[in-house]
Amino acid sequence: MLDTDTKVVSRPAGILQGQRIIVLGACCGFGRAMVRALRASGARVVAADTDAQTLRQIEHAVPLTLKEPPEEALRRVGRQWGEARLDAVLNLMPLRNPARIDQNVAILQGIVQGFMPALSAREGQIVTVVARPEQALDVATGAMAPALVSAQAAFAHALRRDGLTLNLINVGEGAVKPARTAVVGLLAKSMGTLTGAELRL
Repeated sequence: MLDTDTKVVSRPAGILQGQRIIVLGACCGFGRAMVRALRASGARVVAADTDAQTLRQIEHAVPLTLKEPPEEALRRVGRQWGEARLDAVLNLMPLRNPARIDQNVAILQGIVQGFMPALSAREGQIVTVVARPEQALDVATGAMAPALVSAQAAFAHALRRDGLTLNLINVGEGAVKPARTAVVGLLAKSMGTLTGAELRL
């Protein structure tokens, strides 16, 4: 569903003007569509993933190839990034690996640990998107959102004083367009200052 969606949605120009946003998991269909939507909204986008060949095909974004296990690569890249401008990380890795709960929790931890100095300096955000399983008996995929909600709640509580917000968008079948709207709304802070929230669409 989300992994194959590549449609573009038009956004008011400038709503994210000048923001620098990393799209993690940018090679999935929804990731490519979000890169275009964020660029159309004025953001400067870094597209990050493990697939170097597909990253080179994403236009108008700076490619960032993760050459190690993603959680380790994110800690390393984040340390190198330092306190350079970073407004948000859009984490789409659960769409790339929907059944790998431990890895996705570790990736969220890697984002927080690696990029916390840069994100805290900008009162930045981490927005994670997960898809609800199309099959009711897909237990592993169905357990992803609760696991990430629990992890992000712990991070959100600890990092609230640093101004860093973490939110999750849980998307059901047929809710691709609302998911795009919710992502841009959170990144533009048009929904207010939420942290530790799960938005179910």
